[in-house]
Amino acid sequence: MPVLLQIAVGVSIIILCAGFVNWINLYLRNAPKGGKSSSDVVGSEERLREIERRLTDVQDVMISLSEKLDRWEEKHHKVI
Repeated sequence: MPVLLQIAVGVSIIILCAGFVNWINLYLRNAPKGGKSSSDVVGSEERLREIERRLTDVQDVMISLSEKLDRWEEKHHKVI
């Protein structure tokens, strides 16, 4: 795997892990002490949808980056 692609994948994994840890911390800090009410379930579903949307955005960026790196590599291999 090319070095730039490895760096991009590594950075994206770090960003995803940091976001996941941040989400867990927010969830635990706001978690009720007793049982969950129906409004808590709805709030959790909304948060999960937001996380899924963000992960999709990150995935789209990583795909674009990968395609750009592939084009860059093809261009430089043709020159050599």
